[in-house]
Amino acid sequence: MKTDIWVTVNLPSPGIELHDVVRRRMPFPSFQFLAEILCIDEELLGKHMGISSELLSNAMTESFFSLYESRRLYGLIVALQASCELFEGDIQAARAFLLSPLRYFNSKAPLEMLITDEGASAVIDLIGQLEHGVLT
Repeated sequence: MKTDIWVTVNLPSPGIELHDVVRRRMPFPSFQFLAEILCIDEELLGKHMGISSELLSNAMTESFFSLYESRRLYGLIVALQASCELFEGDIQAARAFLLSPLRYFNSKAPLEMLITDEGASAVIDLIGQLEHGVLT
């Protein structure tokens, strides 16, 4: 079963149109959809994404996140989509993977790694290694 997280969070699939959305600023409802998918409180998800309560409140008021925050949320969506594909559309397994501490990340959950571009790349790399059965 194919799960398209981009559709679920009401964003276009990766490409120029998505680039434009992120550049213009990610809409707050997409963040709410992500919190819902992950079964995590919005405040806690914001904390994991490095988005303070104040910035989260501003985004709620303005209905959009800043470019900086939008890029972090983009990384989360990419990781969530990749983990859904790893688990063949099983969103519960993908959620468990992203929220579970892993030795690979020094007992941090992949979700915690997504706060930086480097961490997001490491999560995507790990998912690719798991897909191909090659762990380094």
